[in-house]
Formats: sequence, C-alpha cells, structure tokens
Amino acid sequence: MPIAITGRHMTVTPALRLYLEQRVQRLKRYGVKLDNGQFVLSVEKYRHAAEGIVAVNGRRIQGKVATPEMYESIDRLLEKLERQLLKTKGKLIERTQRVRPATRLKAAANVPSSRMTVKTVRAPVLRTEEALNWLDTQGIPFLVFQNSTTGCLQVIRRADDGEIELIEATPSSSVRR
Repeated sequence: MPIAITGRHMTVTPALRLYLEQRVQRLKRYGVKLDNGQFVLSVEKYRHAAEGIVAVNGRRIQGKVATPEMYESIDRLLEKLERQLLKTKGKLIERTQRVRPATRLKAAANVPSSRMTVKTVRAPVLRTEEALNWLDTQGIPFLVFQNSTTGCLQVIRRADDGEIELIEATPSSSVRR
C-alpha cells in the first residue's frame, strides 16, 4: 500500500516517517484490501495534529486527532482508523452472511437449479366425488380444487392411515377464534 506523508508547518523526520509507516502496516492484519493512504502531520503552537485518509475496498475511512505530542497524535489517529476499519469489515461480513442462507439451501437440495422442473397439474371445477376419483387416478397425495356445487376452494387429501380428509377454505370473518 503506497503511503503519502505530508508535513504542514513542519519537516517530517525519517524517524517520524518510519514510526507512521510501521503503525500503518498494522492495519493490514484485518485482512481487507488497503489501496492507499494519505497522512498530513501539522504543528500549530502547542497542538500537534495528525490527519489520515485510507482507501479500503473502494471506501474511504478518515480521521483527525490533535494532542500536545506528535507520536501520541499518530497513535490515536491509527486507533480511530482501526475502529472504522473493523466497522467496515463487519459490514462486509454481515452482507455476505445475509446472502449465504440461500446458497446453503441450494447445496442442501443437492439438485442443480438448471435441472429442477416444476410440474403443473390443472384440474377443472369438480364435485367432491370427482375430486376423489381424480385423487385416486392421478396418484397424488392431495388435490386443491374448486367445488362446483358450493364454489368454495377445497383440498382433499389421503391421510397416512388411508382415510380421506376434505378441507374447505372459509373467509377469515367466519372462522371462530
């Protein structure tokens, strides 16, 4: 990662430059791509200020700190940048984890999505007896149909014990609670 260090109203000594470069190298341990860094060190009376901007995965994190001593300003600046870097990394991790559950479902199904087919069975409006015959002839576990006599939506299914169940949909206002 290229680092640009600028001194405002001061000369950046080799010791100060080395200290800042070593501290910036610690940002790499968080496992994100650091593109570049720009740092400005300045002195105004008794105030030693350090400003920094670092590009991380296309985002910019920045901070500014002023203390009575330059080395302390650099330390606090990099602590600020580390906190922002952790927050950015946490957002990246959270975003990738939000996407993963769907991927896990595909892997659990063990069926490539390109080979998955959906079979559509269309049934006409039927009477209950006709729906029962349809259930037997098609060999399906249940059938959703519209009853021709009542006009209601109904489900007919064969239970595990062999009995036939008829489930009728009713409007929510007429259901007892």
